[in-house]
Amino acid sequence: MSVTMKDMIRNFSALFILFCFFLTPINGFSQETEEAVEPQPIVSQENEKQETVSQAKVNHFNDTVYAIMGVTSSNLFLNYGNRLANAAFANMTFKDIWDNIYADPDWMWEDGDRFHVNQIGHAYLGSVYYASARVNGFNFYQSIPAAFLGAAMWEVLFEPEPAYNDVISTTLSGVALGEIMYRLFLEVDSSPSFGARIGGFFLSPSSSQSKIYNRPVRQKGGGNIYDLSLKLGAEKSFASFPGHGKHDNSWKNPGGHIDVDVVYGDPFLQQSKRPYDHFELFAGVTMTNTSYHAAIVSDGYLYSINPVETDNKITSTGLSMHFDFYDASDDFKDNVGYGNIPFSSSAVGWTLKHKYIFSEKSHMEIKTHVNAVLWGASMYNMYETDSSEVDYWVDIGDTRCTFGVGENIKLSFSLVHKKAGRMDLNVYGYHIFAIPVPFNSSEGERSKGNVFFLYSSANYDFPFNDRVGIGVKETFWGLLGIYDLAGNVNRRLLSTSFYVLFKF
Repeated sequence: MSVTMKDMIRNFSALFILFCFFLTPINGFSQETEEAVEPQPIVSQENEKQETVSQAKVNHFNDTVYAIMGVTSSNLFLNYGNRLANAAFANMTFKDIWDNIYADPDWMWEDGDRFHVNQIGHAYLGSVYYASARVNGFNFYQSIPAAFLGAAMWEVLFEPEPAYNDVISTTLSGVALGEIMYRLFLEVDSSPSFGARIGGFFLSPSSSQSKIYNRPVRQKGGGNIYDLSLKLGAEKSFASFPGHGKHDNSWKNPGGHIDVDVVYGDPFLQQSKRPYDHFELFAGVTMTNTSYHAAIVSDGYLYSINPVETDNKITSTGLSMHFDFYDASDDFKDNVGYGNIPFSSSAVGWTLKHKYIFSEKSHMEIKTHVNAVLWGASMYNMYETDSSEVDYWVDIGDTRCTFGVGENIKLSFSLVHKKAGRMDLNVYGYHIFAIPVPFNSSEGERSKGNVFFLYSSANYDFPFNDRVGIGVKETFWGLLGIYDLAGNVNRRLLSTSFYVLFKF
């Protein structure tokens, strides 16, 4: 099957987001301020120097109008792009819109899009909607309705068959990812470099777009990046897909590997009532000529305190929000899924981050998250047990995605020495109960069951100097699905990567 423009736009939009992180230089830092009418003094985390930043006068009516304009224009632009790509779903008529609203609403629980489109593409769109309110002066919680508004508007006005799951995924993941992207946008917004402008646009198009309306960004960023690193190298993966053994060979060739790690705000000396004054973001992708796997892992404090702060012990703890995405596939274009390992999670939970300082040159870090998964998604599956090809992945147009709620635990351990290097161990475990929702009003319920996903990694970085080093990393993915109306699934991916490390 030839690759059409529609395929390229819809399939590669998700991975393109990852590279936006890698293309964005971050410099010229100074501390972000609270939203306020009057100028307020602030303290830079880097140099503790007092500064004053002027804020534009707040007009709630105008701010709301411009926020809605940002949401609407984003959807119109996306729809226009899909029309140019001759996407059938983009050719909505007034009758289609009327049917979605009143005459014949035909909402469903899965629209047949690829996993990466629904779980990371929609998350990115949700972040754009969310930032439309954020950049116009609304705080974290006040901006959440903008993500929901944009998601609902897209499904009703721009999709002939609206999907419940898209509204939920876009809203929840869009808020978590949106605040991260908005904060990173503020970090690069003050930079005069062309690369920063390009990177800033892709990080938060809504924030950049506000300048077209001659509305300056309300907040100033900078000085908040605690750690930023980039890893470039080669990776070799080994996969196991019982029942579909031929797909194991899709990972036989080594691939190119790129990771980015961002730590915003001090993870340990962190006491704040403002959401996302501290967050951590990992984004990575490996691609070969036959396969790829990509991951985004994030957590951000909604509220945090410092119960311990001594000369050699520092602890922060508080309520946190998470958005995590994993997707491995040997069929990126059609994504029928016999060689795929997908999982995504939007969660809220309690976090504890502890740092023990041995000496000026060495320390230990421990990070623990215990979360409730508010919305998880995994294998696409079929509920018919009499099919000749019972599998969790079937041809596009006859897909059923596993959605659910559950729990998640993340554990991280690090040993750091300025001369000897850094060793990291991470283990993230997820579980969701599959929600037996109907595909649409005319079909039966999908299979009930449970999905377990495990991600673990171990890496060692050896520094040549403060900016450059080399490293090796081992990664394991494991997906186990247990269902009542379909066969169980057990899929694994193991990879080894060697890379050059750059710290900024």
